[in-house]
Amino acid sequence: MVTLKFVFNQEKLKQAGKTEEELLQPMREHAKKYDIAEPEHGFFVKDGEDAMCVIGMFIPEITRKDVHYLDYLDEWTFDIDGEVEDCIKESRDWISHHERRYVG
Repeated sequence: MVTLKFVFNQEKLKQAGKTEEELLQPMREHAKKYDIAEPEHGFFVKDGEDAMCVIGMFIPEITRKDVHYLDYLDEWTFDIDGEVEDCIKESRDWISHHERRYVG
């Protein structure tokens, strides 16, 4: 089973004038397209051969569109059969590494 969990920082959302619903909407549209369930608020689940790919491809998609998306999250985890990745840390590391590659 593959899951993607979003836990938003309510204070940061409030300060930015954003809502959880607004920030979850792109994932919900992605989930609908790829038959991914949301059994709990902000918790997306899929089983099967393509689960890792169809859930995982959302991570770079949303951070590429809005790098500030990470600022509103307290927790964002990608769990593949019990192996948990911290999407906030991994995304920030990737962005930091690639920004340096293209500077100067």
